[in-house]
Amino acid sequence: MNSGLIVIPLIFTLLAGGFWLWMAWDLGGNDDLPGNEKLYWQLAFIFMNVFAAVFYYVNVYRRRH
Repeated sequence: MNSGLIVIPLIFTLLAGGFWLWMAWDLGGNDDLPGNEKLYWQLAFIFMNVFAAVFYYVNVYRRRH
């Protein structure tokens, strides 16, 4: 079996998971968001995973930093 078929998806998964954790950590410490909006982001992170993290990065994280 070709080891590239295992290594490439594994690297992608680890990078995506690390990015998700980074954005989830930032969301947890973001006190600029109102309570309801923070709850909606948390629900999006739970149900939409990495897609919500990318959306959060573009719309919230980059504008704050």
